[in-house]
Amino acid sequence: MRKLLPITAVAIAASTANLVFAAARPSVLPWAAGLALATAAAVWFHWRSQRREQRALEQALGHLAEFRLPLPEAAHEQLPPLLRPLVGGYERAFVEMQRRQAALDERVGRYAFMEMHSDDMVMQVDARGFVKYVSPAVHAHLGYTPDEICGTRILDLLHPDELPAWVESLKASARAHSGALLEGHWRRKDGRYLALEMSLRHAYGLNGAVAETIAMARNVEARNEMRDKLTRAALTDHLTGLPNRAALVATLQRFRAASHERPFVLFLFDLDRFKQVNDSLGHTAGDDYLIETANRVRSILRPGDSLARMGGDEFVALFEGIDGESGARSIAARIIDTVSQPYLCHGALLHPKTSIGIVLCDDPELPSDELISRADRAMYAAKRQGGNLAIVYDASHSDSARHDFDVEQALTLALQRNRLVLHFQPIVDAKTKQPVLAEALVRMRAEDGTLLGPGHFIEVAEKTGQIFQLGQWVLEQACWQVRRLEEAGIPCSISVNVSPRQLMHVNYVQSVETVLEETGVSPSAIVLEVTESAVMEDVEKAKSTLNHLRSLGFRLALDDFGTGYSSISMLKTLPFDILKIDRAFVRDTEGLTIGATTLGAIIDIGKSLKLTIIAEGIETAEQSFGLERLGCDLLQGFRFHRPMEADAHARVMRDARTPLPLRTRNAVLEEVGSLSLF
Repeated sequence: MRKLLPITAVAIAASTANLVFAAARPSVLPWAAGLALATAAAVWFHWRSQRREQRALEQALGHLAEFRLPLPEAAHEQLPPLLRPLVGGYERAFVEMQRRQAALDERVGRYAFMEMHSDDMVMQVDARGFVKYVSPAVHAHLGYTPDEICGTRILDLLHPDELPAWVESLKASARAHSGALLEGHWRRKDGRYLALEMSLRHAYGLNGAVAETIAMARNVEARNEMRDKLTRAALTDHLTGLPNRAALVATLQRFRAASHERPFVLFLFDLDRFKQVNDSLGHTAGDDYLIETANRVRSILRPGDSLARMGGDEFVALFEGIDGESGARSIAARIIDTVSQPYLCHGALLHPKTSIGIVLCDDPELPSDELISRADRAMYAAKRQGGNLAIVYDASHSDSARHDFDVEQALTLALQRNRLVLHFQPIVDAKTKQPVLAEALVRMRAEDGTLLGPGHFIEVAEKTGQIFQLGQWVLEQACWQVRRLEEAGIPCSISVNVSPRQLMHVNYVQSVETVLEETGVSPSAIVLEVTESAVMEDVEKAKSTLNHLRSLGFRLALDDFGTGYSSISMLKTLPFDILKIDRAFVRDTEGLTIGATTLGAIIDIGKSLKLTIIAEGIETAEQSFGLERLGCDLLQGFRFHRPMEADAHARVMRDARTPLPLRTRNAVLEEVGSLSLF
């Protein structure tokens, strides 16, 4: 057809010309010929135009058929105008489809790469629990090939003990249309179980039911091992290897829960004078001491018993199946006997001692904290009785603890609200009976205005550490009293008691120096009284502190001499100026002769060391006369003066003659030379 178009056009043109030539006059022949040629030309050019559009359409369809897009620019220009939007839209849609297909192929390839090389296992499970697909990582995790797993029920590999919990969790997540993160132990092909953590997501069908589940599983064996290691570390005392306080809480909870059927006994114990070992031999020795103690007590535990370190030198032992109080005391005796065996520690032979608080536990409702608190009260009751002893808790210990708490609160308020009062008891010369010294004695004013003596609160202050603030306050007030009297032209010396905890505190000397700087008082006007038991707590440390205080100019007195365990040879090495005889030796001194009694022997010892001798607790004329005959230098007691307030003390000192200065030990030695009877 296309080939006939040019011939047809010529034929039409020729026929037209023939008709014109046949019908027209000669005058119109040129016009007829021109019309015929024009017609033929029009037909020819129309055919050529259609031919170009046809070829352009054929080319575009060829590109589209062969997916060779986009089309060349020239092809667009040659298309018929009506077809250009259609072909352009198709072209754009096809190009976008190609782009998306390429992105999808890239994503699929990336996921396939990750799946092939990931340590995590990917599973596709249908609604019945059968595996439709599993990634190759299943072989590394469970030892199966993907083909071996596909078609099996995956939950058949879960540990039977964990199956019920898993089923409930899966049902709950399906109902909530949420994912789930579950951990379980899955049976490997070799029969061993492996801990896997699975992240699960459900896909739902048109009916709203779960159609399939996608699971990603990760091996958490190493993580769990590290977690268990950290948990053990958090619950273990790193020094002794025993359970620590946190672990004890859980163990005690378990014992309490079963205590109605299986009563148990709680033993809380610590090492008497452990601080002395720690300070004198060093912390390494102290650590070894604790390790040895833990090993010794651990050696007597039975299966089911528990031993934990509370902290410091405190331990707790839990024993089940003990026959009441008698059985508990028997166990406590074994602990004391085991701990008390001599121990060679860093070159020093130690003789350990322990104090034990015992609580019989048969009430599951009693909180763990209360059990430990009761044992603690009983243990400190044992310490108050000398230590190396076991005490069974009873209600009186709670009363005592409540009393101590009330006293602590009252003392705190007294320190904050200026409810403390300092009294002074003059000490007189044995011959002239004139006051030459005064002892500072603190009182606490109660809410009702009653003045409470130191016996009501000093012991509690020692326990709670309030003794540091209290002792500082007493020293400050004593120094200000000296300052006021000196400014009034009245020479005065005052003695101040120093508690064992103060003496052993590392900053005690510095705190004393601070008071002297604030008050401007000479240290020679202050006598510091230290008890024999305070010195014996740590002789070397006490000696160092006393020498430092002595070098500053303080006079030092050994209080309550004869009630402790100090030796005369040790006494010679300590820088004391004054020896105070305890009132227990002063009672019933009638008829004594020099050197005939213990009191006389104590005075003789003091004289041989060139110490000033003070006897306290003088209440009768007979006691005063007897002590004067025995050679006592100074006397203190109700026979001469009761403790009095600062103003009354100032009047007594003003009315008396000028006090005789106390000679220091060094001054006496310079006069008479060194003299010793030993």
